[in-house]
Amino acid sequence: MEQSTHHVMKPLAVYFYGREKCAPRHSYGPGIRPHYLIHAVIRGNGIFRQNGREYPLAAGDAFLIRPLETTYYEADPTEPWEYMWIGFDGTEVKSILSETYFDTSPVCYIKDTKWMTEIYEQISARMREYYTQTSRNALTACGLLLELLGAMGSHPVKNQKNLTQIYLEMAREYMKNNYSYDIHISEIATFIGIDRTYLYRIFMEQEQMSPKEYLQQLRIRAAGNMLRSTDHSVTEIAYSCGFKDASAFCNHFRKLTGMTPKVFRRFSALEESDVNI
Repeated sequence: MEQSTHHVMKPLAVYFYGREKCAPRHSYGPGIRPHYLIHAVIRGNGIFRQNGREYPLAAGDAFLIRPLETTYYEADPTEPWEYMWIGFDGTEVKSILSETYFDTSPVCYIKDTKWMTEIYEQISARMREYYTQTSRNALTACGLLLELLGAMGSHPVKNQKNLTQIYLEMAREYMKNNYSYDIHISEIATFIGIDRTYLYRIFMEQEQMSPKEYLQQLRIRAAGNMLRSTDHSVTEIAYSCGFKDASAFCNHFRKLTGMTPKVFRRFSALEESDVNI
């Protein structure tokens, strides 16, 4: 096992990685760990115990040990497991884990065990390669851990209402993070994994406007904030907010606000002056 000595509380930090082909009935615990620890089963079987409950695990499954929780795990007597493990911690770990099966369970069961086992093998090989390098960047290990957690997905949505809300939030988040680029509604729908027509219907039902109108308003609000708080030129703001040229920006801005960007900036400056008096 290779181990890092840098246990600094960062947003995310990988402390160590290891892989082991266990002997029959090889076990650990009951004991606690001071950090998070994931075991991903590559082949074989075993059991994991936590809070009085026992979980049988096989190839493709994984279990998570959280800091200061008492746990016990043991390899099968006839088909002992082989697993990889990654120890980690950080200020953003809880938020990251909320996007995975570990949000509500200490174990991760995924039906496509062959696919998951292949992912475990690939990440294990790349992690092992990372730790054999004389010069290594800690971001690489974090990236591999995030790749592993990303493959562990999240729980399926229970009903259509929740699913619609999730699609809406994903679309809004995508727009918020990408409005400065020349993005198209079809790209947003593809990113979410739904049809463009369905995305249109969701926005009309939930926002009473089309996705294109929502994106346009988002851009205009961002432009208004820049006009109010910076001295960038109208052209700079236009390009920064996803408009192809200053003329198109001015037209859209006037339609939504009733004034040109320059007039808006002057009024904003006057309002601030009145407040400061």
